[in-house]
Amino acid sequence: MKLGLKRFAVVGALGLASAALAASPAFAKSDISIQATPHTAHVGQVVKVHGQGDDDAERHTTLVIQERSGKPGHWGHWHAVKRSFSGDARANVKATHTGDLQFRSVLYSTDKNHQHAKTDRTSTSVTVHVVR
Repeated sequence: MKLGLKRFAVVGALGLASAALAASPAFAKSDISIQATPHTAHVGQVVKVHGQGDDDAERHTTLVIQERSGKPGHWGHWHAVKRSFSGDARANVKATHTGDLQFRSVLYSTDKNHQHAKTDRTSTSVTVHVVR
């Protein structure tokens, strides 16, 4: 008799726990990152850039690796180096002059009602120092 009550209590507790988990809200996962190697490059050397980004709440996303050159306080404009519709982009960028290169990943997603691309999120930038 005692064993039957214990089983009933355990089954009831498991049922309540599973109902509570099913009622909890689901959260969409979203992430973005950028890496560039080497951190210090010589003029003429190739910098390998790898960007990743995804948002599972959006229907269509585009990942863009962007680059700008200059020095702190005197940066140029960001421009696209590579686009990817898979959420994973790789680019080889040749360092053409001394100074700094900055790279970032930008994830664009489409609005499900109007299909207009909007910026979903932007990664922090990574800097590569270019020397002679």
